[in-house]
Amino acid sequence: MAFSDPLALTLDGVAKNLVRIDSGKYSSEYALVEATQEFRAFIRTQPKLRTDKVTGRAVVRHNISVRWTVFATPTTPEQIRQTSASIDHYFGDDVTKFDDTAIAVGSLLTAANVAKLNNGES
Repeated sequence: MAFSDPLALTLDGVAKNLVRIDSGKYSSEYALVEATQEFRAFIRTQPKLRTDKVTGRAVVRHNISVRWTVFATPTTPEQIRQTSASIDHYFGDDVTKFDDTAIAVGSLLTAANVAKLNNGES
């Protein structure tokens, strides 16, 4: 099942609707181009990324990436801001437990924790 089209994001306090512009076997790209900036989102799945050397089980990777580009002007250079999240799990893992773990990581991405990361805290 695909993500919604358009894909709704809130950036800089403003809702943005990114339209799906490309869709492949295991990936989609979304975009919104405005006069001074553009927004892109990439959603990907790698069905068998690698085989774990210890367990011999296949590892599946899911990735979401958002890129915000502010175009250059005569007085300022182009600015690119990009954030991504990757979720790896073993093929055949308990889907409920896998979902719970991924959601737990997402719950850590609060404004306060992002500010801590940006200030070099760990």
